[in-house]
Amino acid sequence: MTATYASIMLTGAGAGAGARTWSQAATAASQFLIPAALASAVFLCVACRIYHRTGVAWFAAAMTMVGTQGFPVIVTPGTKGMSDPMLLWSAIALGAAMLLLVSIADAHQVTISPFPLGVGFGIALIVLREAEEALPGTLQLAAPAIRFGSAVLLLIGIVLAVAVWRQSCLPTSARRRLAPAVVLWSVAGVVGAMGLTDSAGWSVIAIVAALTTCVLVMSTSLDLLWQAVRDDHDAVVELQHQLRTLRDHAREGVEQLHEVKGTIAGIASATDLIRHEDRLTRQHREYLAEMLAQETARLQRLVHAGPRQSTQTVDLDQILRPLLMTHTVQGQQVKWEPCDLRVAADADELTEVLNILLHNAAEHAPGSPVRIFTRRDGGTVDLVVADAGPGIPEELRTRIFDWGYSQPGSSGQGVGLAMAHEVLARRGISLELDPEHAPGAAFVIRLSTVDQPGLPQEAALLAH
Repeated sequence: MTATYASIMLTGAGAGAGARTWSQAATAASQFLIPAALASAVFLCVACRIYHRTGVAWFAAAMTMVGTQGFPVIVTPGTKGMSDPMLLWSAIALGAAMLLLVSIADAHQVTISPFPLGVGFGIALIVLREAEEALPGTLQLAAPAIRFGSAVLLLIGIVLAVAVWRQSCLPTSARRRLAPAVVLWSVAGVVGAMGLTDSAGWSVIAIVAALTTCVLVMSTSLDLLWQAVRDDHDAVVELQHQLRTLRDHAREGVEQLHEVKGTIAGIASATDLIRHEDRLTRQHREYLAEMLAQETARLQRLVHAGPRQSTQTVDLDQILRPLLMTHTVQGQQVKWEPCDLRVAADADELTEVLNILLHNAAEHAPGSPVRIFTRRDGGTVDLVVADAGPGIPEELRTRIFDWGYSQPGSSGQGVGLAMAHEVLARRGISLELDPEHAPGAAFVIRLSTVDQPGLPQEAALLAH
């Protein structure tokens, strides 16, 4: 659009008596900065709304001010060129106002929105200009005064360019474009103010300087808008990462609390039974004491969880012995026949999963006996925990391992089964619901067996 506009002005300048003169073309090019500033102000205000940056905010205020103060020029026909002393004074006032905005941006203390601030500065410049025009003869400047004013305008442009370049709150790429744009803007103003635009050469310089300023300002604004969108996207991605991290930590805490509560309940029941059940034999008291020692040690490992242990060789009978004792003292009927099998797993994790499955059976199938048994298939063994309760409706079976999902009417949090499934999955061990089991529900843990000489078992204790 800028190139097309420039070609129209240059073509018109040499088209004869009825065409616009070089001076008019230079004036039109200078005025083109006003809609460019308004468009840039819109881009920058949007950028501030997306991702606020101090430098972008004050750049938006400056562009809003430039567009606002110049708006009457583009809507009022017959506006004179920059050779008019009033427009020279306006350019000097505009440069001084931009210097003030840059100084405010340096302070980093003002928190006013850039749009109303820029509009306020722009309206103030319009009011001052109109007030001066209402006083006839006050700005009839002689040639030396015009030259002095042009020098002041050029000096303001250079000082403003240095100030913009030193703005650490703006990206380097933006400063590299804005600093030359400010100098070119002052050059275009000086050429017009000095009345040099009657010459084709000086007019071309003014036109090129003005249009280049427009291009630099517009491109910088669009670049800052794109950077704001990108920064906002990065901030959202980082926030999502932090939320996922917090969620994972929260889940770990809930999982640990879930298992700790179950372990403490078993310890409390066994302790109470030892203290108040006079019918216990000495052997049963010894078994309960052993169970308490093992569960207390496991509780300490849960509370002071360290790095995850590597897969070990685990004796199923030794894992189940204290666990079954824990649930038996809580009043749950659990049947198990010693199998003399060793599998690849982590002892604490497997205990944790079995504890969850037994607790799940006690909650959803109260009063129903629970049977634990194994099924061998070559190098694997299925460890099955089955109850004879109401079972799980077919339409709900695909969701029972989802975190936070619980059956309608359940008082649970939907943590246990999801936690058990995830704990085993980290070891490459599957946990599934047996769809063929009826009545009730049966959960199958598929484990790899390990060939190892048998160890002495206390079968009498495990047969319940």
